[in-house]
Amino acid sequence: MDMHKIDVAAVAERLSEPFLMEQIARVDHFGVYLYLCEGFVPRHHHMSRDEMFYVYKGLFSVQVYQGLGTANAGQRYLNLSDDELTVIPRGLAHETGSLIRTICFNLQAQSDPERKNGHSRLTVDDIAELPKWSISREAERLGEPCLPIHLAQVDEMSLRLVECEGTTAWHRHPHHDEMLFVREGALGISTEAGQIELAPDELYVIPRDQIHRLSATQPTLVVSLIHGEVSIPAHMGLEK
Repeated sequence: MDMHKIDVAAVAERLSEPFLMEQIARVDHFGVYLYLCEGFVPRHHHMSRDEMFYVYKGLFSVQVYQGLGTANAGQRYLNLSDDELTVIPRGLAHETGSLIRTICFNLQAQSDPERKNGHSRLTVDDIAELPKWSISREAERLGEPCLPIHLAQVDEMSLRLVECEGTTAWHRHPHHDEMLFVREGALGISTEAGQIELAPDELYVIPRDQIHRLSATQPTLVVSLIHGEVSIPAHMGLEK
């Protein structure tokens, strides 16, 4: 099996047509896209899925419209810079864009999000404040090496941050893929298929049920996307 990593910086460099999304990975039924943002996308909404925007390089603006057609109608604004992200809940009208060349990740389900017992989370047309996360600020909360923290939820997927140092136990996630995106340091990934090393700005998806372990000889900051039902200890092989 070929272990293929994605050089995000190289993909970003070749993007030339604004708002033409390039899919660079798939994690379970979620698409991971990279695109060039120059200009603005008119107001719209998604009734069946959330949408995550993660700024790789640049300055990104989000405007959401709440309570449309009511006496309490209003707008909220949010600006994101490098390594900052937000989640637009399903049903919330929004406009996004940038006045300068900006490269963004877009994470969203490629099919309807999971629904259990015939029910799904209701859409949102009002929100007190649009959430915002900064990778550098959230990194200050990290404690034990190789113990992730949850940052944001997009539908049933969990975006997490972890500082890897040392070597994890061999482990697997029987039902779910795992995305790893290195922000600082160097991450080694060993699997039954072989070994690979990720440098900053490189991304790799570990297929479900593939036994693997992670290693780092220096503190290495990693952003990970995995299904929310995978517990924090099980994520890095800490669960017996």
